[in-house]
Amino acid sequence: MARRQQLDDYEVPAAVKTLCATNFKRTDAYGPEEDALLAKVTEAKKRGSQLTVENYREQLKLLNQIEDEHLAKEFGENVVVGPSLEPRRDLVDPVVGGFKCQIAKKLLGSCKANIKEDGGVRMSINRYDGGIKKITGTVDNVDAHNVTIWVEKEFDVHNVNKLEFLVERTTFQMEYRALELLEQNVIKNVFFADSYTGNKSLDYMSFEWFRPSIASNPEQAQAIRNILNQTSFPVPYVLFGPPGTGKTSTLAEAIGQIYKLRPSVNVLAVATSNSAANELTSRLLEIIPEDNVYRFFARSCARKKRDIEKEVLDVSNLRGSTVADSQRFYEKIRPCRVVLCTASTAGRLVGMDIPKEHFSYIFIDECGSAKEISSLVPIVGVGIHEGQITASIVLAGDPRQLGPVIPCKYLNDTTHSVSLLERIADKGLYAKNPLTGEYDPNVITQLRNNFRSHPALLELPNRMFYAGQLRAKASPDKTHWAVGWDRLPNRAFPLIFHPVVGEIKQDENSSSMYNEQEAEQVLSYVDTIMNDGICGKKLEQTAIGIITPYARQVRYLKDLLNMRGWKDIEVGSTEQYQGREKPIMLMSTVRTGSKSVGFLADTKRLNVSLTRAQALMIVVGDPETLQNNRHWEKLLQYCRRNNAVFGRSEKPARQVVRQDRERHSERRFYKKAPPTNVGRSRFGGKKVQPEVGEVESKMERLGLDGDC
Repeated sequence: MARRQQLDDYEVPAAVKTLCATNFKRTDAYGPEEDALLAKVTEAKKRGSQLTVENYREQLKLLNQIEDEHLAKEFGENVVVGPSLEPRRDLVDPVVGGFKCQIAKKLLGSCKANIKEDGGVRMSINRYDGGIKKITGTVDNVDAHNVTIWVEKEFDVHNVNKLEFLVERTTFQMEYRALELLEQNVIKNVFFADSYTGNKSLDYMSFEWFRPSIASNPEQAQAIRNILNQTSFPVPYVLFGPPGTGKTSTLAEAIGQIYKLRPSVNVLAVATSNSAANELTSRLLEIIPEDNVYRFFARSCARKKRDIEKEVLDVSNLRGSTVADSQRFYEKIRPCRVVLCTASTAGRLVGMDIPKEHFSYIFIDECGSAKEISSLVPIVGVGIHEGQITASIVLAGDPRQLGPVIPCKYLNDTTHSVSLLERIADKGLYAKNPLTGEYDPNVITQLRNNFRSHPALLELPNRMFYAGQLRAKASPDKTHWAVGWDRLPNRAFPLIFHPVVGEIKQDENSSSMYNEQEAEQVLSYVDTIMNDGICGKKLEQTAIGIITPYARQVRYLKDLLNMRGWKDIEVGSTEQYQGREKPIMLMSTVRTGSKSVGFLADTKRLNVSLTRAQALMIVVGDPETLQNNRHWEKLLQYCRRNNAVFGRSEKPARQVVRQDRERHSERRFYKKAPPTNVGRSRFGGKKVQPEVGEVESKMERLGLDGDC
């Protein structure tokens, strides 16, 4: 019978709390312990600082404790005494059930900036006997005016005397435990290895592919063959999957072949987001019987049941009216061949009486977007026991795309913001052979066939980030239908750069920026596409995606779209769109009137932004600002060379915007035209001087569908 092991608290040491409280500046309050820790933190922040076998556990732990304490401080003030809560039974989905209530954001004071969807909530309720009852819930939604809270059972909102928005520490606890269980010989032989042995007993060379197209894709076939044969054992095998190259399809095929050809072994497949885990589950259900696939969700995901595909829901612990958890879940582990969950949820398997060699393979999808210490959670205690590695590890992702999002800005230039995948990529065993220019296929395969984008959309990021090694292999039916559109400056080139010089603004108590003029121009294109179609093709709202790097611009655009009834046009940050694609992508860059492009300078952010579109990409921005960055300058040059810049001249850009508005004057962008108060935005924002708000809080940009 499975017994769940209680997680230790792993409290942050007092010395680390002192360092955080003093912003890492030495004071008289420092003693020998604080001085020693400050020296280690200072060393970790030096340019070129690296993890080593010797400092691995200590440095990962210390930097994680700093993040842990940072969040504790941020959320420490997220307490509302005597909250005014409004029951909202009308918002409850009958399929999901539970109970919802709302609190106005204006009642939350300064703590409202930290409140995010999926965050934890605790309410203290006065009992009739004079005692206090505490119940927990989840932040279900955050909009411009209200925070909506979901709980499993209805309660009397009028008896709540205290409302707390919580920082979730369970993931931190699992990460600390993984480090605690990790032995030094494993660190050296697995995570810093300079050699590998492979599993000599395996030799699967002939396959009946579930997807016959694999046979014509040499990189996919190579990766699947070597994963199945555990050629890299005991070191991780890396599946390097640039945008649109079929990474998820490769993983699904590999797991399917393991299921078919190795009937005595089991697979644990995890991802850093629920959406990625769901997508992989859906792919596997096409080739593996459903009674051999189990998708495990955290309990709080129950409120999202309607958003989960039925076939995924039916093989999960969310199936039915109650949430199967704890004991009921672990009873399903033994007979099930393939288990899928998020990386942090996998930590719940540690300490159970599951046989040590139950899982022979551990796949980690989206590994490049996870902290290195987070990637240890599904490995240590599940695939590594008492200093022995018992499972073959597969890391899938793209080190050229966005890495971990760290809410503590102080840690951004340390190894804490580097994933395990990025740390090992192009180094040691995973480096290209200097003579052949090729990777060792026994430990790493780079996929090269791009099945997503029109060649014109792929060419620039291919040259900038992948040394021109990607091949455009998508079907023309998928990628060429926008060619010839009358709004394209170059009818044969489905990319537009539309110059706009607007004004950047900020709300009070927010570092995030927005740009109304760029939003208007984006809406102009949406209006044309939705009303006229493209080349005779009528399009659904879901075909359009809008990407912008600033959370405030995301909210502003969503408000404008909702006013027009376009609620199914998805607007998201760069982080939210990683791993996603849309037939049409529009981008608002926001920055203007500045010599700096802020965090737009991140090449990984640019890579993600430019590789989401299948058939049409439209970029709206201020060329004079963007060209101050050499990577954005390459985009501008690419558009100029291909006559893809809107208007005859980029100067004056304001005139270009005005001409475009006049061209479509018969269409209204708003139900009611916004006021033209130059000092305030229509939502009360203030104009921002060029260098204000240089770096936006990463927590504000997070918005990821992580382990809920």
